[in-house]
Amino acid sequence: FTKNLSPDKINLSTLKGEGELKNLELDEEVLQNMLDLPTWLAINKVFCNKASIRIPWTKLKTHPICLSLDKVIMEMSTCEEPRGPNGPSPIATASGQSEYGFAEKVVEGITVSVNSIVIRIGAKAFNASFELSQLRIYSVNAHWEHGDLRFTRIQDPQRGEVLTFKEINWQMIRIEADATQSSHLEIMCAPVRLITNQSKIRVTLKRRLKDCNVIATKLVLILDDLLWVLTDSQLKAMVQYAKSLSEAIEKSTEQRKSMAPEPTQSSTVVASAQQVKTTQTSNAPDVNDAIVKLFNDFDVKETSHHLVISHLDLHICDDIHAKEKESNRRITGGAMQLSFTQLTIDYYPYHKAGDSCSHWMYFSDATKTKNGWANELLHEFECNVEMLKQAVKDHNVGSPPKSPTHASPQHTQTEKDYTLKGTCRTPSVLCQQSKAKLMSSSVVVRLADFNIYQVSTAEQCRSSPKSMICCNKKSLYLPQEMSAVYIEFTEYYYPDGKDFPTAFPSR
Repeated sequence: FTKNLSPDKINLSTLKGEGELKNLELDEEVLQNMLDLPTWLAINKVFCNKASIRIPWTKLKTHPICLSLDKVIMEMSTCEEPRGPNGPSPIATASGQSEYGFAEKVVEGITVSVNSIVIRIGAKAFNASFELSQLRIYSVNAHWEHGDLRFTRIQDPQRGEVLTFKEINWQMIRIEADATQSSHLEIMCAPVRLITNQSKIRVTLKRRLKDCNVIATKLVLILDDLLWVLTDSQLKAMVQYAKSLSEAIEKSTEQRKSMAPEPTQSSTVVASAQQVKTTQTSNAPDVNDAIVKLFNDFDVKETSHHLVISHLDLHICDDIHAKEKESNRRITGGAMQLSFTQLTIDYYPYHKAGDSCSHWMYFSDATKTKNGWANELLHEFECNVEMLKQAVKDHNVGSPPKSPTHASPQHTQTEKDYTLKGTCRTPSVLCQQSKAKLMSSSVVVRLADFNIYQVSTAEQCRSSPKSMICCNKKSLYLPQEMSAVYIEFTEYYYPDGKDFPTAFPSR
């Protein structure tokens, strides 16, 4: 993880299992691969003033290596054009693509503590900074509890896969975004700030035993109660910041889709000779059945990212000090409160089109109903493509063949016109293969309850605000588990980047 490391920066006591490093410069590419950053974001420089390590030599199987960092400063930038894709994980690289063994278990179980992290991001339209305090990364069991390192992984030799569980938490995070010096974007001069309390990220990794490569990842960011006060100018600035990044994110997304891995939720795992031998010589079938059941209960069938906010109070205030053009406002200095309860956002980037979604987080009747009519539309689309292919084929058979050397430009253009944009121009076998690889990318937004209150002013007496728009499930006799708002957006693509026909996005 380090580069330009000289002996004078190392103070190591091998027998005690303790060491200290100072003024470290970390390897940007290794960190990018470990964090699996999107390709529209790049790490330029990482510096750590002091690091100490403690190794329990006699308890490596059950106790983690503890790595403590004092202050880490990371400088990042956005890329207008996507950078190269991320490489393999450091654990897979360090293992030399060897099998998942003792050394890999020790490295993966390391506990990291950081007193302070400062992340600075430079973009074309704005600069942002993230300050985290008291960050910890540690291994947990499948129920997200501390314990013996041996219980922080579920290994299934029959599948040739292993599940590991990590948790990241911090005491406080301060986020600030401010516009760069720009005279033509006056509304972007208002800095945007957000301070959150203790939060955590839960990560589940599924690796292959034979080479330690990550097959699928499940990442859940959990935020407790959030209170965010925004003025008009700050809200407009946020919109401008998002617009400035939209093009770079879109290009990076297209790159990711063209290099998407094979879907894992419907794949079958072929056991190696060593795994078959292990199952044949096993004298404890009940234990094997228990491991298989435990693995199935916590299996990560596909990569997914999730945001969970238990409660969000958003206060939008009139910026009375801002210099704006004259507008016909009925009141000045107004404020509005918006309350959202149990807000979740789920993102599934590599879902095989048409496959079941029953393993998704918070799977409900709404998702099941949407999958029903979406699959019907997908089937109808595939039938239309087959009819179009057959019509083009019949037309080509009925037309007299011509030599390419004698074909006129007008005739060539006419043939192209008969082929719709995105239609397969390859043999039927390739078309069938491409249809089998059709993937989907889905975003699901759920909101358990919401309350939008009336606009209030400073002149009004201080009293509880009155609701203007709300979801009153109790008066409508609706079940509490039903979401007040459910939004799902799905788009289809081919992972190899081919220009094959795809269905329209479903909403």
